[in-house]
Amino acid sequence: MDLLQKTELHAPHFLTEKRSIFHFFISVVVFIILFVLVYKPVGYIPVSKGFTHYGPILYTVILSFSGLVVMFLSRMILYRVQRRHQLELKVYVIWLAAEIGIFTLVITTIAHFINGNDALSYPHILWRVALDIVAILFIPYIISILIYLIKEKNLEIEALQAMLNSQSGVPLLIDDSINFYDKGGRLAFATKRSNVLYVEASDNYTNIHYINGDKPDCFILHTSMKQIEEAYAQQGMMRCHRSYLVNLSNVKLLRRDKENLVLELANCDKPIPVSKSYVDRVAHCFTVNS
Repeated sequence: MDLLQKTELHAPHFLTEKRSIFHFFISVVVFIILFVLVYKPVGYIPVSKGFTHYGPILYTVILSFSGLVVMFLSRMILYRVQRRHQLELKVYVIWLAAEIGIFTLVITTIAHFINGNDALSYPHILWRVALDIVAILFIPYIISILIYLIKEKNLEIEALQAMLNSQSGVPLLIDDSINFYDKGGRLAFATKRSNVLYVEASDNYTNIHYINGDKPDCFILHTSMKQIEEAYAQQGMMRCHRSYLVNLSNVKLLRRDKENLVLELANCDKPIPVSKSYVDRVAHCFTVNS
């Protein structure tokens, strides 16, 4: 039953992917615009007399832009950190809480500065800003949670299929799927076998490079290359380098690049090197398949 354990100790990787960050950021921008149009946000707090009649609009733009810059920088740093280290779920939650906190403090400080010390008090503006931010971010975060729950449920279904087929001795043919497990034996990632391009070593982790929709994507897996090689050799994953495994079904060309051999993969611009210790194995594979 270890296969059915949720990977809840780690942050959901898909929420820190570039595409997910972009979609979340766009949704926040949309909800900020809708919020400003429907409700009088913190940008409509009376401003100092030095402002023109465009003051409220300009005020709202300044505050909104400042908050978006903070969120954008936070998500980009989070993306880079997640690529190097798989964050625990509690660290991910703390990060988001800190992001919202900094978001709130930056907007409050700017609003207080523009209004002047003799206008609304800092605590009053802070309270207004906090309420507005919660209202703006509520739906984007709910959508993210729903996506997370759906993906978790799909992973459980994939794990159950794998367990039932392994017990009955029937090979897994549904959706031509391939399941990747972390060091604890928990299902961490599943996709179609044909979607996998190559696996790359990265310290104590491996990067699963695959096709997500029509674009290349990457999933960080907490396991070793040796474990991947041993577990998936029968599924067409071949070791060609100390740091690389390739999916043979996606190899379209073997060519010489200066003194070394490289593999070119379908839907992948990166040539995969073949080290000297694996040349015979790779050449034999192409000879047999030809």
